[in-house]
Amino acid sequence: MACGRSTLLLDSGETKDDAELEGAACPCGNETFNVAVGFAGYEGSNDVRWVYLGLRCTDDGVLGVYTDWKIDYTPSSHLYERV
Repeated sequence: MACGRSTLLLDSGETKDDAELEGAACPCGNETFNVAVGFAGYEGSNDVRWVYLGLRCTDDGVLGVYTDWKIDYTPSSHLYERV
């Protein structure tokens, strides 16, 4: 937060032109979060199938998944290293 910089995660730089970017806010009104990335993979493979972006409000601790997207290409295991 201190630097005020925005960062594209994982492969989102390749799809950002097609995305509708919006700000995030907790129901309490806070806009500062801890960020976590979750993955769902294919059984028997290291490839990523889905990516989930979870946020935790730094004021009241409320958790939520704020966006997710399907990975429809392989290989995709390199995404684990981009977090």
